[in-house]
Amino acid sequence: MSEANVVKFSNDGRLMLLTTSNGHIHVLDSFRGTLLSTYNVKPISSNSTLEASFSPEGMFVISGSGDGSVYAWSVRSGKEVASWMSTEAEPPVIKWAPGSLMFVTGSSELSFWIPDLSKLAAYVGRK
Repeated sequence: MSEANVVKFSNDGRLMLLTTSNGHIHVLDSFRGTLLSTYNVKPISSNSTLEASFSPEGMFVISGSGDGSVYAWSVRSGKEVASWMSTEAEPPVIKWAPGSLMFVTGSSELSFWIPDLSKLAAYVGRK
């Protein structure tokens, strides 16, 4: 595993994620340390931080990328569920709104994202 860039826990503490500067986002079992899944994005520059975060209920991981894009994956399936391309070349800061599926990204611009819940319904029902 590459050098950790960011480390975060899911709200229930059962999962942990860590990002690396070479574009890997790893999800681990917090208690066993077992690697559950790895997501890959474009690597970031050496002076940047690759942001990633769990959704409030822990069902999704969202991450920036070295090309400024934003990606979302289902924790359960490990599959990408959405992506948003950006004209920004730097990885965004990402924060979820507590208790909802709305999140904010920021770099040189601030953007609010409200996912289309009808498209996520197939993933939300699987817990």
